[in-house]
Amino acid sequence: MNSPMEDRLREALAEAGATVDPSTLSPLQPSGRPRVRVDFRLLAAVGAVVLAGAVTAAVLVSPGDEQRAAVANPPADQKGETELFVFLCSKSVKSPDCPGGSVTAQHAGRIQQALQAAPGVLELIYEDSARAYESFRRDFAGNKTLLDAVDAADMPPSFHVQLRPGADVKALQAKLKSIGGVSGTSEPETDNLLASERENNNADISVFLCTEGSGQASCGAVAAPGWTKDAPKFTKYGKAITPAQQGDLAREIAKTPGVQSSHLESQQEAYENFKRAYVSNKALLKATKPSDMPKSFRLQLRPDADSGEVIAQLQHLPGVASVINSKCVTERLTLYQRYGLLLPASKVCGS
Repeated sequence: MNSPMEDRLREALAEAGATVDPSTLSPLQPSGRPRVRVDFRLLAAVGAVVLAGAVTAAVLVSPGDEQRAAVANPPADQKGETELFVFLCSKSVKSPDCPGGSVTAQHAGRIQQALQAAPGVLELIYEDSARAYESFRRDFAGNKTLLDAVDAADMPPSFHVQLRPGADVKALQAKLKSIGGVSGTSEPETDNLLASERENNNADISVFLCTEGSGQASCGAVAAPGWTKDAPKFTKYGKAITPAQQGDLAREIAKTPGVQSSHLESQQEAYENFKRAYVSNKALLKATKPSDMPKSFRLQLRPDADSGEVIAQLQHLPGVASVINSKCVTERLTLYQRYGLLLPASKVCGS
């Protein structure tokens, strides 16, 4: 049993030339997890699956499956120059793309030549592990948990590539993959999502509300016999949060220790943010409506608040689909985008 929204998104994927077989996609969940096409083969999809912010509903995932993302890769924003980080294989990176361990100097030279010859490349800068580590220490100076978890040897060397507007990022990524020696690349549209998230509230915690047709057990969905994450079926979909439940939740949030302020992001607000982040993906925009977006309470916490306790207090309340540590997810995704490091929340956020 598929919902009308699932059918619309599957059609959009086909129209956009999706790289994923639509038959393998799972039902859309209002989990606040936007589509971000990052190569998370080590963690499957760190920030891509739970980036709780400006974009909240373009992901097809299984209920409770926080390690999976599968929606067509939206084109990079072509209004300005595109920034791309190309991370090279190193001893610290365990990836199927790096079977031989660290990339050799000769192999790195071939990658450099390919980048220099690629159409649209404006500037190319090589960053070794030592220099990357210095930048990392500056960027995350206030995160002692993360600084204690990473040393210079963990940093993969990288090429910082500046591309002309409209450059074919996918073609360049495919070329690099054919050469080998690359553990992954950053994704321009992910940078757009992160910028949008910081611009729109930059919440510490996001509480996503149940929507009609949800596939999450927390919203009342019941999985059918033989359910699998690759081919999920339901005998019953979940229900939207009721006005009474929403009022009770707002009052509970207001009295929760550690919460400094909260803002209810409407479906229309979420949709406007979604449109800004996916402005180039016409097929996906055409397939998505404001009613597809989940509402969410965006919470700002006091400096001494325990985010884990706040999440634990709110995540099982009636009408709540999921509660996400937005700040932690954003930091984890930023860490990958800039430094190619895929780390668990315990090493990034201390939880």
